[in-house]
Amino acid sequence: MWKERTFLISISVSYFNTYCTFLLPDICGGVLTGLSGSITSPDYPESYPNNAECHWVIQGTSNSIVKLIFVDFQMEQSEQCNFDYVAIFDGPTMEDTLLSYYCGNTKPPEVVSSAHELLVVFKSDFNIANKGFKAYFFSVGGRKCNHTCKIMFCTGLSACACQEVYTAVKGNFSSPQYPHSYPNNIKCRWTIQLPQGYRIKVFFLDLDLEGQNSLTDGCDYDYLAVFDGGTEKASLLGKWCGREMLSPIISSRNNLLLVLHTDRNTANRGFSVAYFGGKIYC
Repeated sequence: MWKERTFLISISVSYFNTYCTFLLPDICGGVLTGLSGSITSPDYPESYPNNAECHWVIQGTSNSIVKLIFVDFQMEQSEQCNFDYVAIFDGPTMEDTLLSYYCGNTKPPEVVSSAHELLVVFKSDFNIANKGFKAYFFSVGGRKCNHTCKIMFCTGLSACACQEVYTAVKGNFSSPQYPHSYPNNIKCRWTIQLPQGYRIKVFFLDLDLEGQNSLTDGCDYDYLAVFDGGTEKASLLGKWCGREMLSPIISSRNNLLLVLHTDRNTANRGFSVAYFGGKIYC
């Protein structure tokens, strides 16, 4: 049975001059189900804590494989990786085949699963911490949908990869083909739907879109918009383009909509976000 380190962060939020406490889990590990996303060691890029153990299960679609690409890796070095390490298993549990384990400062090679699930385990001992690691994962291959898929002509992008509904209390997702350039001429929607009484906090891990229109200073070309509800008729919480480090946003209800719009030219890296659901206690 894999373990998940969880504790609560208390955040005060003002709703109509009423201060409420928003409880959010600070989670090390979890189940990741997006088409793509990122994993980092706790507190990255600061030093990871001692005596930590984190388990991430990456679940692609049933007829896909999972690719894991490390972009940064700085761990305590030891000959047999007995102290701090990252281990990768070809399946969702530690009983599955161990593909490899890594430590030190050498960036691991690309890892590819044989099926649609991969387990990443991070473990640190009682002393000597380092910067840690950052990796991107991708679900690659055929994709089955529970609805009719449309192919977006000129881009070849399946609408299934561009219309997602998330109901888990935590998760992460990113623009199509992230961290590579997103396609042109697309409009993608990601809806987060949680049970009644929950609110949603979204963390922006990366944002790199085409910049503003120099004539209007507006996000007229490519942009990411977030709505405080399940449709574009809900209140607009923000609309962004270019390269920005955005502060987290919190919904006022139990659903949230993110929309990515791109025009016919100039594509950048895109975006990556993580979200957590929590209950409001007033």
